Amino acid sequence: MDHQTPPFFFQEDMQTADGIIGPFASKVQNIFGAKGISINDRLLMVLLAACETLRMDHACVTQVKDKQLTVLCATSSEIFPLHVALRDIAKYTTGLVLARKSLVVLEKTAATPIEKPVDLTGQSPGRFLGVPILFDGAVWGTVELSGTAQNRRFTSDEIALADVLATVLAVPVALLT
Repeated sequence: MDHQTPPFFFQEDMQTADGIIGPFASKVQNIFGAKGISINDRLLMVLLAACETLRMDHACVTQVKDKQLTVLCATSSEIFPLHVALRDIAKYTTGLVLARKSLVVLEKTAATPIEKPVDLTGQSPGRFLGVPILFDGAVWGTVELSGTAQNRRFTSDEIALADVLATVLAVPVALLT
């Protein structure tokens, strides 16, 4: 039987990327394919690779469970809280990610300040990418990256990379529950 290739598998689509998604995917594949590394170390390595690729200062993976948000892994664990009660989450940019259940991109510019100015570190970032971790129709947590303001806006591929990151981390986060 002849099967048609879905449009998202066409080689031409892969060639339109600006060069960050493919190399990042290779790094992630190597991280998850390596032997003898704990899941927490793998998560940290993926977050560090994302920070490097996206020019961000901090990143974390969170999990929503039992009326609280738990930081499972963070690039700078000493500045992230271990837990935040969900009733208090609206104070943070994380609250936007959870409320919208979709990617949140915030950047400081001269004309537009960041809507929710505090990330989970308690700092006011110049730029923020937050993506819900979705698995089996539910929000299991978030992936958040924050950094200092840049002299250029996020590219569409940088934003797409944040979505890819959340997709890659969905299964490990769901399994950690």
